[in-house]
Amino acid sequence: MNSNLANTSACEQTKVHPLDQATFREAMSRIAAAVHVVTTDGPAGRFGATVSAVCSVSDAPASVLVCVNRSSRVHSAILENKVFCINTLAIDHEDISDVFAGRGNLSMDDRFRHTAWTPMSTGCPALEDALLSVDCEVQSITEMGSHSVIIGTVADLRMNEPGSSLLYVRRGYHALHG
Repeated sequence: MNSNLANTSACEQTKVHPLDQATFREAMSRIAAAVHVVTTDGPAGRFGATVSAVCSVSDAPASVLVCVNRSSRVHSAILENKVFCINTLAIDHEDISDVFAGRGNLSMDDRFRHTAWTPMSTGCPALEDALLSVDCEVQSITEMGSHSVIIGTVADLRMNEPGSSLLYVRRGYHALHG
């Protein structure tokens, strides 16, 4: 019986919040996520943006997904170019994350001048010292709310020596040492 009382006390300490946009955003800020810059290049031009919603889908065929805000410039460019590259950032890439998140209001060309890039097999820019660059051809797009879930089949990938991954949680950067 005492264990039930202990569980009741723990439940009473948990605050109930309304399920609104602000509460949901706060809840999602508590999930640690790796930080990436998604890039594209082709007829629509060269674009990039900082993203955190990335994951593998399958190894046969090798595929990944990225969630991109439909109002962003990179979104329409990915749709027109039909290719994208996910560049996984290391702990010393906070400045690159900030630049591609739009801090500093730099032009897209100036954002890419901030560091060294090389083209992958699709022509997408790959960050030379990214922990991982995954070059993809768009396979499918599903719209959900303000974002598109873009699944790509992997055309090429590049891995550098393992380092500390850049994470974002509770609205701040952290490192995952591995």
